[in-house]
Amino acid sequence: MQCRHYEETRDTVKQTTPNFMTAVVQGAYGLDALALSERPVPSAGPGQIRIKVTASSVNPMDWHLATGTSGIVRLVEGFRRPKHEIPGREASGVVDQIGAGVTEFELGQPVFGWLTGAFAEYAIAEADHMWIAPAAMTGFECAALPIAGGAALEAVELGDVEGKRVVVNGASGGVGHYAVQIAKARGASWVAGVSSSGNAELVRSLGADQVIAYDSEDFTSERWDVVIDCIGNRSGSDIRRALAGDGTWVVVGDHNNDGLVGPLPRLVARLARWRFGSRSCHWFVQGEEVRHLQELAALAETGSIRSHVSDVVALGDVRVGYDRIESGRSVGKLLVDTEATHDVQLLTDERDEAEVRS
Repeated sequence: MQCRHYEETRDTVKQTTPNFMTAVVQGAYGLDALALSERPVPSAGPGQIRIKVTASSVNPMDWHLATGTSGIVRLVEGFRRPKHEIPGREASGVVDQIGAGVTEFELGQPVFGWLTGAFAEYAIAEADHMWIAPAAMTGFECAALPIAGGAALEAVELGDVEGKRVVVNGASGGVGHYAVQIAKARGASWVAGVSSSGNAELVRSLGADQVIAYDSEDFTSERWDVVIDCIGNRSGSDIRRALAGDGTWVVVGDHNNDGLVGPLPRLVARLARWRFGSRSCHWFVQGEEVRHLQELAALAETGSIRSHVSDVVALGDVRVGYDRIESGRSVGKLLVDTEATHDVQLLTDERDEAEVRS
């Protein structure tokens, strides 16, 4: 990729950019506080890179941070208003400026990863939270990977799926649709995906050996070595009944927003109850490790994973994405086009079934 109009300083090599950018800003909690505005283009500091954002993605994490529903969010992000004015936690784009001490990236290089302030034309990222985008994917497909793909990769690793029968509950959601593909790539002997009957064809196209339609079947009536649970809508006793003698339950998320600390008390109690016996339960907070991005890029390059993009919204219409997450009717990933300010491009029909909040 060719880049033009470079100028060098002592610390940074940068491409000439405008002084101001369009961004989504939020000065208070609540979705009604989301607004499109103009902000100064930030500069990369030591250990950082600036990217010209191609696309970002709306995730359940963004909804929690925007609404401040759970008290734990306000403890971390601020009681009265979000700590970070510009929302968005993952993106793909092109390296536009390189901070001092960064040697692993070049100007004009396509990258993807985790950052803060992704719902804008330009964003700053820590260099160790980004990686080179796989050539096998478009910039939009890459933007969907870091959060959901990273969580799916960790879940599959915790399940140690090689040679095992695996079921993914919520297989058509953001995390779930990657988990099906990664479990297959990691050598699971049989992978089943649980989804609505309306999304069965999508799950089958991801490589699932079996599709279980939750509106007519119950995945806990069969025996599994590993349950990757992206929804958390079944009780521990249901899952215990479905697991083989030394089976593993990997809980990717829990969407209970009640109380000061949200789902934490229930999750801690669940882990304590599962400490005894041959079956195990794992719950994790996603780590942002560059090795996960590297592994996801490698899987994409070999054709082992792909991103299912259900919808694309313009930067100025990002509220539509939040509303879709809140409804629980998200299938695959919903992306934000940072180069468009308005007009929504819905790629799929609205669905009535409540799918996983990826």
